[in-house]
Amino acid sequence: MMKEHRKYLRLPFTSTVRIVSSNNTPLFATAININRGGIGLYASSAVKEGTSVKMDITFKDIRGKEMTEMVKGKIIFNYKWHWIYVIGIAFDQLLNHEETPYLFEYIENCETMIHL
Repeated sequence: MMKEHRKYLRLPFTSTVRIVSSNNTPLFATAININRGGIGLYASSAVKEGTSVKMDITFKDIRGKEMTEMVKGKIIFNYKWHWIYVIGIAFDQLLNHEETPYLFEYIENCETMIHL
């Protein structure tokens, strides 16, 4: 059984993610969860562990408005699960109100609902 290493609560999150690494070939993925420090994705191909990436994350904010925010990170794991790849990306820095206000608001809102 894998040991849980996350420092922050993993929250359900559905979005489309455009991942670009140094080769500039985009990979499109679907987010499955997010927290302040990273994101979990399903994708049709793998990205080498340790690769630095830039992500355009398109999602519905807490008011239902479509938003896209850019986040940088690094691939920390990926593995094949049936017909898809599961990819874990650690953000280069924790999400914050200044740089990713709508993602940060989504996470804060979820954490508040969970801790009622």
